[in-house]
Amino acid sequence: MDIFIHILFLLVGFAFLIKGADFFIVSSVSIAKKLNVSPLIIGLTLVAFGTSLPELAVSFAASISARAAGTTADIAMGNVIGSNVANLTLILGFSAIMMPIAVRKSMHKQEFPFLVIITILISVLAFFFQSDAQIVWWESLILLLFFAFYMYLMFRTKRTPSEVDEIHVVDTKKAIVLLLIGLGGVSLGGYLVTTGAEFIAIELLVSAFSMNISRATTLVGLSIVALGTSLPELVTSIMAAKKGEGEIALGNVIGSNVFNTLLIVGLAGLVTPLGLNNDVLIDTVLLIGITAITIFFCITGSKISKLEGYILLGIYFSYILYIILRALSILPF
Repeated sequence: MDIFIHILFLLVGFAFLIKGADFFIVSSVSIAKKLNVSPLIIGLTLVAFGTSLPELAVSFAASISARAAGTTADIAMGNVIGSNVANLTLILGFSAIMMPIAVRKSMHKQEFPFLVIITILISVLAFFFQSDAQIVWWESLILLLFFAFYMYLMFRTKRTPSEVDEIHVVDTKKAIVLLLIGLGGVSLGGYLVTTGAEFIAIELLVSAFSMNISRATTLVGLSIVALGTSLPELVTSIMAAKKGEGEIALGNVIGSNVFNTLLIVGLAGLVTPLGLNNDVLIDTVLLIGITAITIFFCITGSKISKLEGYILLGIYFSYILYIILRALSILPF
């Protein structure tokens, strides 16, 4: 009976995360526009942050739970790495299949190199800076400094994103109410998803398949939780692709991955060390390869074609199959 209750926690938690993030985006953009904040700042910060709120809520809840238990927050890093993989493959893949995604050449000089650098950085921190394979507080500060630099780049650039035009603006009073509801929704959703996922990992995977707790938690974080928290990005990008706004889909993914890697890992790591077992360490390297493939598709022909979209989808489902077989110890690595 307990397993069904925690599956319900997981599903209800995802619903709160998705709707809460949606309320947050609408309300924060509305308030920012009322205060005459630059459309650029709204699009590249508030919108990207809004779609990354589920990852932040889950990772932060996992960190607080781990700190109380005196352990490391393994599910937090699994969630971030898995979400980044889903963003680059599943989300961009689906979007490109619906409509080939045009890529601005200006992204070749700023967004793409920055994304590669921070993806490599998280692997370097995981592998070489700590013998116990953790992201600790001072490493989190490094990530937050890179995030501050990213924000500086966004303030400095002169491009105006079209994402803002896609968002309905509401009056200030309603925006404040929606903001509070949205923050409450993602907070409660983060707690429910973390609680449900950890229980399922321990009770179902450990008991039924004899996995160790760390590997089971990592599998759930990389797959179920990562996919669930990526749903806002998935919905936003697919809707944008349907309307022929492929740049929105690409910008949403790039921005979300930057927020996930720098802000979310940085903040969560300040609360408690983020555990990186061998599975997550391997996946940080896989993420570098997936990032390189995606950027290669973006650069060649200045677009992501439908064929490349299918390839990205194939990479995602191959990755999911790989982590399942690995967790079941069918694969040696």
